[in-house]
Amino acid sequence: MAKTTDAGATQRGVLASLAVGCVEALALTLAAWLTGSASLRSQVAAAAADVAVQVFLLIGVLSSTRPSDQDHPLGYGRERFFWSFLGALGIFIGGAGFALEGAIRSALHPAPLSHFTIAYLVLAVTVALDAVALEVQLRPLRGQARRRSISLRALLRRSTDPAATTVVLGGACGVTSGLVALAGLAASQAAGSPTPDTVASMLIGLLLLGASAFLLHTNRELLSGRGVPIWMLRDMRAIVAAQRGVVDVPDLFAVVVGPSSLIVNGDVTFDDAFDVPTVEAAIMNAAAELGERWPAIDYVYLTPVAHARSPRGGPWFRPMSSAQAGGSG
Repeated sequence: MAKTTDAGATQRGVLASLAVGCVEALALTLAAWLTGSASLRSQVAAAAADVAVQVFLLIGVLSSTRPSDQDHPLGYGRERFFWSFLGALGIFIGGAGFALEGAIRSALHPAPLSHFTIAYLVLAVTVALDAVALEVQLRPLRGQARRRSISLRALLRRSTDPAATTVVLGGACGVTSGLVALAGLAASQAAGSPTPDTVASMLIGLLLLGASAFLLHTNRELLSGRGVPIWMLRDMRAIVAAQRGVVDVPDLFAVVVGPSSLIVNGDVTFDDAFDVPTVEAAIMNAAAELGERWPAIDYVYLTPVAHARSPRGGPWFRPMSSAQAGGSG
């Protein structure tokens, strides 16, 4: 139920951002054409890129919820990672690239600004819309952070839902860049020079560049099979080691396979006196306890072994015994 709720909250956040982005792109385009402002042109590039990003994210959210099948036995969760990666590229190319290009062009060929009142009005409205959309996006994430007893910042940094992270970061960039554009316009009007507005445009481009770099790094880690923090793996090992008859847990790891979805795999050494039914019961109990402690765990595969085995073949190529437990999520 929690995962379904989280997915619904992410989809609502993406749809809200998409609607806001379309309205903002049209209004900013008109204002930029009337004023000739470089910072407004940067805002247009950012808004247009944001619309494309939200479309990518919506495709990722919808495609990642498909149930597992024969071709994708672990589900389609990583679809969201792929589309979120494309979204991060959209911010990099469409937002940061065009904003920085516009700032450089304005610096080389400065032009006088006009229609400041229209620009202030449009920017004030877009900042307000972005702020409201950001609050809508943050509300369910704050609830998740409270349930996990962690800060919102820690939740976003370690989140396995890149769509939610992208939406929040995009909203924060929208509010910040709008305020920067307002400050640049006001300074240009007061100084009678387009230079402050050009500087604001450059700052907006750098802001988008930093955001896209962070998102590209996050999605690359998820696509390449990111693991869990060391402390979390240590607690998982302790739960398995505490089961009746377990002598050692020579190998255990967990990998992100989708938004709020983990797979746990490892070797467990049991007392030689225990028979197969007892070993199977211990593994099933370990899987249940792991799933109760971390609802994100969807699959648990524990292999009884006589001793620690060589990792040369890699953990994913180990033979699976009949005593494995799966689907604890």
